[in-house]
Formats: sequence, structure tokens, C-alpha cells
Amino acid sequence: MKRSRLTRKTPLRRVSKKRSLQKRKRSEFVKWELAKRPWCESGDAIRLHRMQTFGFEYGKRLDTGSYACSRRSTELHEPLTRARGGDILDPHNTVAICRNCHNWIHDHPESATRLGLLRSQHEQGH
Repeated sequence: MKRSRLTRKTPLRRVSKKRSLQKRKRSEFVKWELAKRPWCESGDAIRLHRMQTFGFEYGKRLDTGSYACSRRSTELHEPLTRARGGDILDPHNTVAICRNCHNWIHDHPESATRLGLLRSQHEQGH
């Protein structure tokens, strides 16, 4: 059987119109939230975990010598991700954080879940 090649008169969109609109809304939302919340909000929980896990001196030595992260927030993290049913435009489902803390959250999912920095769909009401 000979197959013919399908041809399109217009190219496929890289991003759907719906997703494109959502991305624009998300971009404005992030800009607005970071302006309201300029400092990393996850540092206290992460430092406490590191101190409990590795000891008092380890927590004290990190970065600025303080226990809370004192960096500026550069992005919004959603504890309840979109894949788990979270809304990326809900301010109650966001934590303003720096890149280092965001990396830590995703590098340590079990610890981040215990600290409330990651949630599953069945925990949505919390």
C-alpha cells in the first residue's frame, strides 16, 4: 500500500490559543505577585529542615549566616502543581522564592512535601 504525504495549507501552532492566553495571564500574574512579595518565602522552612537534618552549625553557615533565606524572590512556585490539579493563577497556591530554594524543593521532593512546599491533589483543601 502506497502512503501519501499529508500536506497542510497552514503550519501547526506551536502553542494553542488557549495556552497562549494562559501564558500571558501567568506572566502578568507572576510580575504582580513578585512586586508584592519581593523576598524568598521558602527559606525558613528549608533552613529549619537542614538544621534538623545536618545540625545547628550547618544551618547557621549557609549563605548569609542567618536561618531564613534573605534572597530576593525571582519566581513563583506552586506547591500544588498544574499536573496535580493546581491553579497557576491562584495566589493561595504560590510561594515567592529564589532560584536556589526552588531547586532545593525539586531536588528534595519528600522533604519539600513534609514542609508543605509540595502538595498532592488529595491535600488540595489544606
